[in-house]
Amino acid sequence: MNILLINDSTSNPNWGDRAAAVSLKKMITTIGGNIVNTISEDELKLLSFFDDHSTFLGGGRNNYFKEKLNLFLPPIFPKLKDKIVDKFYKKNNSYLIPESWKNFETSAIKIIDNKRLYQRMITYIEEMDVAVIHGNGCMVGNGILPRTQLFLSFLIKKYFNKPVIILNHTADFNHPNLLKIAQEIYPLFDDITFRDPVSKERCRKICNGRFVPDTAFLFEPAAAQIWKPLASRPTFFDVWPDVAQFNPQNPYICLGGSSVFSYDLFPSEIINDYSSLIAYLKTKYSGQIVLTASDIIDQPIFRAIAKKFDLPLIGLTTPVQQAIDIVGNAEAYLGGRWHPSIFALRGGTPVIPFTSKTFKMEALVKMAGSCSSTFNALCLNDSKKEIAMQLLKYVDQGNELRVKIRDWAQNISKDSWDNVMFIKNKLC
Repeated sequence: MNILLINDSTSNPNWGDRAAAVSLKKMITTIGGNIVNTISEDELKLLSFFDDHSTFLGGGRNNYFKEKLNLFLPPIFPKLKDKIVDKFYKKNNSYLIPESWKNFETSAIKIIDNKRLYQRMITYIEEMDVAVIHGNGCMVGNGILPRTQLFLSFLIKKYFNKPVIILNHTADFNHPNLLKIAQEIYPLFDDITFRDPVSKERCRKICNGRFVPDTAFLFEPAAAQIWKPLASRPTFFDVWPDVAQFNPQNPYICLGGSSVFSYDLFPSEIINDYSSLIAYLKTKYSGQIVLTASDIIDQPIFRAIAKKFDLPLIGLTTPVQQAIDIVGNAEAYLGGRWHPSIFALRGGTPVIPFTSKTFKMEALVKMAGSCSSTFNALCLNDSKKEIAMQLLKYVDQGNELRVKIRDWAQNISKDSWDNVMFIKNKLC
């Protein structure tokens, strides 16, 4: 069975996006699916997948242009860089992605009536048996990424009459325009899996989706007794230019960022807020504090904090499995990142959740049976005493709590294979 994978998020440096897409692709191929073509997250954002002359996005002019921008714009300005790239490279195809549901039909007809102009996309559709939309964390807001995924679903389903499934995602239709589009498109899907039960409940009036755990649960941290002696060697986790000098043989916690970070705010405000939390934790927790920058927006903030406190930083370009080993063997993970929280739970590490841009962190800790409150990621100074108190409670429970969490996550990981149930049934 030939699969077209839409939104292959391995093009995103985010730890979780890489882990979830790698796991999903492994699941598809393991059950016998053949991924004949992919459309990456970058290609969706730049709308470069429609025509043949833009195929060198993957290693050509658009990425070259983005890399040159990196020389002049540091990571602290990711939104500005995206705006510049959008201005120069998205404009040719942007009219094809409708901004509202009322224009979906018109945009689809433009493509059908001019197939020669969009031969790359047409070929992808003709070669596939099933289109797999990797929804991930994209279905929120009203941006080009969710609208493009839903438009392609409409095009494939209505004009080519081929199965389309959307898998492994959170759906937070907090924008009325995206909600209207979803109300029309979601009933067309041949299968829908939500990675949290809250999404399933919120969408029950528009579709008959299933709750299936995130594909990233497939990853497992190395066993502590094997991993710690190896990981304790000097410079083992130093991924240039970041330094992560800590000894995993000794107790440590991991502190992460959140998708609510925005450089519309001064980064100094976030840095000061986290600094206040860290300073307080140091008075209550005797172990090591390890910073984890799992997304590009977290990295400049955490580099500043690492320098200020001389803390180890596990940077963005750390291999995913190494990041999972670190977080999964910590005494606790504190942060607002969905996938690092999964990495933690998979190893038995309790999670103290910070807010994210959707309800996903609340949903995850509820799934795991945690009693922890979710703390505002932009006001940690106000909650530092409660956070420290929760941390010490978890640490005191020791291995008994870890075994409970790890057993739960192990069972959940088996259930995550249900993401590819539709494909498996088609192959039988």
